[in-house]
Amino acid sequence: MNEIDRSAPVLVTGGTGFVAGWIVKYLIEEGFTVHTTVRDPARREKVAHLEAIAAAGPGRLEMFRADLLDADAFDAPMQGCALVLHTASPFTLGPFKDVEAELIRPALEGTRNVLEAANRTASVRRVVLTSSVAAVYGDAVDRREVPGGVFTEAHWNLTSSERHQPYSFSKTLA
Repeated sequence: MNEIDRSAPVLVTGGTGFVAGWIVKYLIEEGFTVHTTVRDPARREKVAHLEAIAAAGPGRLEMFRADLLDADAFDAPMQGCALVLHTASPFTLGPFKDVEAELIRPALEGTRNVLEAANRTASVRRVVLTSSVAAVYGDAVDRREVPGGVFTEAHWNLTSSERHQPYSFSKTLA
């Protein structure tokens, strides 16, 4: 499938995130119907920029409440969608009370929940999982180990952990 079915909605998870916001903007400008998930659609200060994007473009936006840890949260927003762009993941560098609960579990289970919902949704034809260079390396010292200092799809972050670069560790796991 090289062409996106322009008549089907596109799901962008984590709509209030930086990357998701740009994806939503570009899709709306191209006339797509966009379904996006957010923690709380009623929090105007968090979703106002998405509403402004939708008002300025020819496309349509529908926001859905979703929790990454809820296995069924992505079923309704995914209905009818042919394309799913998964960008939702906690982004925080700390300090953490419980790094497992605040960062790692939502990143890992959230990705799993989106992929399992896609498997249950007959209309979905393609899933794009966005990530971060953090999944490839944890900090600058890792670059010294890579021939020529250039990372490729063959490289994975092997130095991060719950205690050292926990955000990078969560991206690697997800």
